[in-house]
Amino acid sequence: MSTTKISRRYAVALFELIQEGVDIRPALLEVATFASNAEAKVILESPAYPDAMKCNMLGKAVSGAGAKEVSRLVEILCERNKVILLPEIACLVDQMVAESESSVDAEVTSAVKLTAAVQKSLSGSLTSAVGKTVNIIASKDASILGGVVIRIGDRKIDCSVKGRLDGLKKAIIS
Repeated sequence: MSTTKISRRYAVALFELIQEGVDIRPALLEVATFASNAEAKVILESPAYPDAMKCNMLGKAVSGAGAKEVSRLVEILCERNKVILLPEIACLVDQMVAESESSVDAEVTSAVKLTAAVQKSLSGSLTSAVGKTVNIIASKDASILGGVVIRIGDRKIDCSVKGRLDGLKKAIIS
């Protein structure tokens, strides 16, 4: 299992705490910054140092709002020998918060260059569908023949002629 998958699990749990109103971001940032330090990283990555020492060292770096929750996270990560994931977890939490609070980018690929009016109209439609402000990042790809392919995060909406032809081809062959 990749470290990103593991980190994402912890980040999702922390993000849910944030949504419930627990402000852990300052304490998480403190401990993640400390864990990113080159000297601390050597100790945290080394199996020669006991987990209790690593936990104690990171526990001293936690203070402020959300310190109790972040201290518990540090304990859990120390027990599971995953404490080196703290910076990645903090980064993922920041991304999740940013995505939930503001706007999202939509990569829109079309066969022809989109005019400003079409981009504005498409942005308005996607904003009402997604529930967030959508920023259009337009690109041109003549190979899709017509229509558009929209990517928002991990979602893909293929309304292109090429996509429809590929779908028909699959239906005929199978």
